[in-house]
Amino acid sequence: MQYHLSAVVVSALLFAATVPAQNCANTSIGSVPLMDLGTGTYQGFEGGLYTGGSNVPPPAHVARGLAAIANVVARDAAGAPNATGRIVVLSIGMSNTTQEFSTWVQTANADPNKNPSVTVVDGAQGGQDAVTIANPTANFWTVVDQRLANAGATPAQVQVVWLKEAIAGVTGGFPAASQQLQGLLAQIARNLTARYPNVQLCFCSSRTYAGYATSTLNPEPYAYESGFAVKWLIEQQIAGDPLLNSDPAAGAVVAPWLGFGPYLWTDGTVGRSDGLVWTCADVQADGTHPSTAGRAKVAALLQQFFTTDALTVPWYLGSGSVAAAFSLYGNGCPGTAGVPGMRNNGLPSLGNANFRIGIEHAAPGALALLWFADAPVAVPFVGACTVHVDVLSGWPVWGATTSALGTNQQSLPVANDPSWLGVQIYCQWFVEDAAGAALPGFLGLAMSRAATITFGT
Repeated sequence: MQYHLSAVVVSALLFAATVPAQNCANTSIGSVPLMDLGTGTYQGFEGGLYTGGSNVPPPAHVARGLAAIANVVARDAAGAPNATGRIVVLSIGMSNTTQEFSTWVQTANADPNKNPSVTVVDGAQGGQDAVTIANPTANFWTVVDQRLANAGATPAQVQVVWLKEAIAGVTGGFPAASQQLQGLLAQIARNLTARYPNVQLCFCSSRTYAGYATSTLNPEPYAYESGFAVKWLIEQQIAGDPLLNSDPAAGAVVAPWLGFGPYLWTDGTVGRSDGLVWTCADVQADGTHPSTAGRAKVAALLQQFFTTDALTVPWYLGSGSVAAAFSLYGNGCPGTAGVPGMRNNGLPSLGNANFRIGIEHAAPGALALLWFADAPVAVPFVGACTVHVDVLSGWPVWGATTSALGTNQQSLPVANDPSWLGVQIYCQWFVEDAAGAALPGFLGLAMSRAATITFGT
């Protein structure tokens, strides 16, 4: 055994010696992140994280997810509901996955707002790509169960999974390689239900930016294109494929509910609409694996996701409580100063009379409308511009004029009314702007990204 371990170390050193340092000059590959691509296309395939270029799931898929989280409860070692039991959140994946998730575990365990029933376990392992773990008898799964045992948990307590995978040494081009990964992810999803009888939700993420890579492990554009594999996997379930069914009313359940977790890819230092960039300092010498800084970025995205998403907040925070949240989604539409930014001054907590929603980077002295709705949509407007709130839902519209700096604030005092606990509403700014998209009767139209407002404690 000592000889085997030494050989592994020697092999790693030889590999490191033959791989040149990261290519820090390759700061962009010119691709548009899926979350910003919308109804635009990449090699003929539509963007967005979900169907129709949207970054939010279709209402029916959300409803199925909400039904699934009703079963995410503390369970004893045998899997029976028990107030003193556990809700295990498990990571499944490769080296990048374990490096990023294990960093987040520290944040999660230090979070005083995390439901004490939640136990976070890193099951991901180095060198275990999608081809390997798609095999239900792979040793990978035995190691996962050992890690669960080390955490004092059992397979019957696993209810939520974060899945991030890729194919090592990937070849085949697009879309073939992405379709291959999609098929492997589907098999991994089925493995989850077969091994963990109470698993309800599987949040999937694709790769981070790999433009700095100097190895053939999983370079660009394969890292970018892995986002399509995840998108197509989820669409496969939404379309009702029985090989990914998660709905007991539709037949045998063979997979958990599938949805996007945090979307991690950004175009290097060019970045994306929410400001995320990936620099050479975010990767190790091979340009593929995250550095300490890169791991921290992904951990922050995981923390944001699990503490704000509608399908995680009810069970992850508190003991069934609902945390107030304000989270952006969708893509904006640029105007005079680029895409108008939506900002909040705090959280929509019950009793917060000072809660405000603002706009910045808008045309100065312009008419700005803050449109509220009870449902998200993804209605193409002009080009990549998308309306992300249901403007026909009958909710109020607030009108204002932006300042000379292109800003404005609107007050939304939150009553201390328990009936609002957990209620979600959606909003988006629309600004009259000659540099925006063409709109008859107006100078033109610029739009901010949209926001989900969750009223909570």
